[in-house]
Amino acid sequence: MSRPSNSAPASAPVAATAGKPAEADPAPIAGSPAVAAKATQAGSPAVAKTAKAGLGRRLQVRVGAESARADLFSGWRKPRVIATHQVEYRPGIATLPEAVEAVDALLTALAAAAGPIKGLRCDVLIGDAWMLYDVVRADLRSLSPRAADDLVRSALADVAGLPPSDLVIRWQTQTGGQCTLACGVPAAVLPSLQTLLRAHRLRAGEIVGEFVHEYNANRGRLLSPCAVISLVRETGAQLAVSTNGVLTAMSFELGVRAPEELESRGRSLLRGAGIASDGETRFFALLPKGWTPPSPWVGLQMSA
Repeated sequence: MSRPSNSAPASAPVAATAGKPAEADPAPIAGSPAVAAKATQAGSPAVAKTAKAGLGRRLQVRVGAESARADLFSGWRKPRVIATHQVEYRPGIATLPEAVEAVDALLTALAAAAGPIKGLRCDVLIGDAWMLYDVVRADLRSLSPRAADDLVRSALADVAGLPPSDLVIRWQTQTGGQCTLACGVPAAVLPSLQTLLRAHRLRAGEIVGEFVHEYNANRGRLLSPCAVISLVRETGAQLAVSTNGVLTAMSFELGVRAPEELESRGRSLLRGAGIASDGETRFFALLPKGWTPPSPWVGLQMSA
């Protein structure tokens, strides 16, 4: 997907409260598995509501696969970026907790350039390369929260090749009840985030995967009988299939960035979900401002 030479990409889930049914269609996907870890294994806390601070200023940190970026925003109704800073990770960083720890220098540099950040709300976007996603084709609301959590944790552990105890998960039943969106991250992520935010005296805001953040921001424009959605980042692309506003399949394609290959992988994902690709299938690409996708992709501007 092409972009002008003077445009740099923005710096990459997720399921809502365990056991909580989705809202009216189109339903936003809320929360984060990292936030869920604050409770017991079967708990389902919501993201805490935080008061405005710093005269309407807030931070947003994106923890990508190869770099991290911090943006300082001013205003709430029409926020504008008043400072930004990006860092590349040192060689050898191989886990999400290590990447989170590397954000310490990023926040220090931002504060040195833009002024004190103490007390500000800090939203965290986690790159999809770090995330585990799965669509469970079942309505888990009839199960106890603990049984549903165990089922989702086992499914994600099989995908990751990790012991279930090494994951923190969340899940959300989508509209209609037939597809449950699940996601997970390494259990060590939350302590790393807590340590980082405490060190800079920041207040935790929303902690969410990048794909879900952008999906929620654009979900009104993604309503289609059948849609393939892509979000390309440093190490690959997050792909998803949506039918009438319900995510029915997801896949992270490592190393895939070219539009033609993305289309091929998207059609494969459709077939895997049991959906026939036809003239009604639409291809949406979530892109930074200024990027232009070739046909058949329709570009939607990212919010971050």
